[in-house]
Amino acid sequence: MNTDFGTLNEPEGRSFKSTPDILSRRETAAILGICLTTLDRLDIPRTRVRHRIMYKREVIIKWVDDHTESTKKAQI
Repeated sequence: MNTDFGTLNEPEGRSFKSTPDILSRRETAAILGICLTTLDRLDIPRTRVRHRIMYKREVIIKWVDDHTESTKKAQI
């Protein structure tokens, strides 16, 4: 599934496609449109460097794709 992040909340007026490959917690939460507390509760793989938690852009895309529910109803 190819996710279009153009409709998600974008930090500081940037488009998701132009964001760096490594994102902060705050940038990741803004892109996903959730608060930091919710982000911390999700099972998105993250990287920790000293005290900073960071997310890889491609990991976020894959996680969203993997956790997107189909809107199609099952046919019986």
